[in-house]
Formats: sequence, structure tokens, C-alpha cells
Amino acid sequence: MSCDGFHRVPAGRETLRDVSLVVLYPGIFLLIFGTFLGAVWANISWGSYWAWDPKETWALITILVYSFALHGGSLKIFRNPTFFHIYAILAFLSVLVTYFGVNLILGGMHAYA
Repeated sequence: MSCDGFHRVPAGRETLRDVSLVVLYPGIFLLIFGTFLGAVWANISWGSYWAWDPKETWALITILVYSFALHGGSLKIFRNPTFFHIYAILAFLSVLVTYFGVNLILGGMHAYA
């Protein structure tokens, strides 16, 4: 057991949070790398790196949402494993909006439906 300031946290939750962070670091790296490559491809195809299309904007929002979880040293609330995992589950909703919401609802250059 350890203490996160106010509550006692079982050691298993801390271990699970550490495993989640090990998965999150390469995931956010690949997300940023894919967005960067998409911008390079957009410049070649459409003549500009960023057009504030809904898909591009939601990709940026997803990067920012997941980036908060990586800053547990700066943001005290993310040191709480329970909050971290609830946030990670809710953060996945931004991925779903980026794919389904933009493709099926918002439209733009990246809508294929």
C-alpha cells in the first residue's frame, strides 16, 4: 500500500498504471508521428501542411488529451491511479470521435462516408 496524498492506494493499481504508461508512451509517439506524416502527405497532395479540417483538428485534440496523461509529474491528479485509468478510458473517446465522428458526422476533406 502507498499513499497518494489523501487515500491509500493498493500496490496493484500503481503497477497497472505503470504498465499503462509503458503502453501509452509508444502510442502517443506513433500518434504524433502519424499526424506529422499526414501533414507531409497533405502538403504534397493539397499544397498545405494543415488546413484545420475536422479530421486534422480532432487528431490534434486526441494528441493533447493523451498528452495530459503523460504529465503525471506536473499534474498531481494524474498520480492517482484510479483517476489515471478513468481518464485513459475517457480519452479513448477522443479516438472514437476522430474516426467515427469525423467520418460519419462532421464531413470535410477526410470524410469517406
